Amino acid sequence: MTGAPHNQEPMDPDGTNSDALDCLSDLRQAINLTQSPAAADNMLGRMSRSIDQVIHEHKTMADELLSVYEQLGIVFDLTRKLVSFASEGEMIDFFASSLRRSFMDRLVLVAFPHGDGRDPRADTSNWQIDGVPPETKAWLGGLLDRACRYHDVLVESPRSDANPPKIAEALAGPVMSGTNLVCVIVLTRDSSTAAFRASEMQLIGSLNRFCGDLIQSRRLVHELRGMSVAMVRALVSAVDQKDEYTCGHSLRVAYFTTNLGKALGISGVDLQMLQWAALLHDVGKIGIRDSVLKKEGKLTNEEMLHIREHPIRSHLVVQEVPQLAAALKGILHHHERYDGSGYPDGLKGEQIPLQARIIQIADVFDALTSTRSYRPAYSFQRALAIMREEAGRTIDPILEARFEEWIQQELLGDERQWERLVQRANEFAREVEHTA
Repeated sequence: MTGAPHNQEPMDPDGTNSDALDCLSDLRQAINLTQSPAAADNMLGRMSRSIDQVIHEHKTMADELLSVYEQLGIVFDLTRKLVSFASEGEMIDFFASSLRRSFMDRLVLVAFPHGDGRDPRADTSNWQIDGVPPETKAWLGGLLDRACRYHDVLVESPRSDANPPKIAEALAGPVMSGTNLVCVIVLTRDSSTAAFRASEMQLIGSLNRFCGDLIQSRRLVHELRGMSVAMVRALVSAVDQKDEYTCGHSLRVAYFTTNLGKALGISGVDLQMLQWAALLHDVGKIGIRDSVLKKEGKLTNEEMLHIREHPIRSHLVVQEVPQLAAALKGILHHHERYDGSGYPDGLKGEQIPLQARIIQIADVFDALTSTRSYRPAYSFQRALAIMREEAGRTIDPILEARFEEWIQQELLGDERQWERLVQRANEFAREVEHTA
């Protein structure tokens, strides 16, 4: 069955609406009854222009509304995924891909300045931008320089004598983190698509500012984390240096703990919390008497009870930091024993939190391979042999086997690699700063 749908008005062959034409004809006849033909034409002309203006304004409003929806969609996506970005580069890549979905008829590129971006007036040769023909880079580089100089979104066409066939116009807008340039978002179009509108320039400008603010916030968070790491290192160092024999112990335990955690498939926030727990597991020793910590002979019962307070003291210190709540169990229970003979709660087997069992493996291994006031350091071979004997009694047998496997993988059958492994453990502070 052919013909217009029941709910659709019929169209004339030239695309006009026949009902609308009939209405205009009826209106003309009504006007002609009371007005002269010239006056009628004048009135109809004014009405027609008014209708055109209303239609144009509504179309503009519709375009602006769509632009707002696109902006909100990108803002929502960026905000929702903010916590999952592993790096600043991932954030920029996601931002660019979101723009590509919104501007499907445009080519979206990201240009990076060489260096740290502190001088946005760098010459053209300093721009790193892929996907642009070589003959276009000189012109485009100049546009990028000007956009960065004015901190604004600019649109420009290439010179006619150097007009590449694939680019009719380019839009460039800088992404700034405070006063520092991060990158420049570049949109290009070919001659088959419509010219850039003012609303598109405003949209890119707004989104670039939002992305720049997110990056600045992320950088600030990392700076604050760096300060936190430095403070933790200072605290840990103060604890370790109370006893010359345990200097560097916490960093080495954190190194062995982190790598055992990775070998077990732990990652992300869980791995970070495991690392913090290992770093801070002995921080409570700051309150243990030096006469007990440094005593070379056998401890009395009172002294033993006193030194066994340090996991609880560590727990009390760290629980004041709400962000480290997920590290508390590892700190409190790292001296529990697999057979239930440990402290402070006498937990047994898998009652002991996994975090604590992992730290215990690293703690025991570093204690055995370090010189103490009451004995010299064991070789790593002897330490592993002792741990195999203790597996299932004082330490988790599965974790012990996995740790020994990791050690052997690191040494690659060459025992001379042991010294290098110890050196990496002693320098673990740098990796902590990088991953924090």
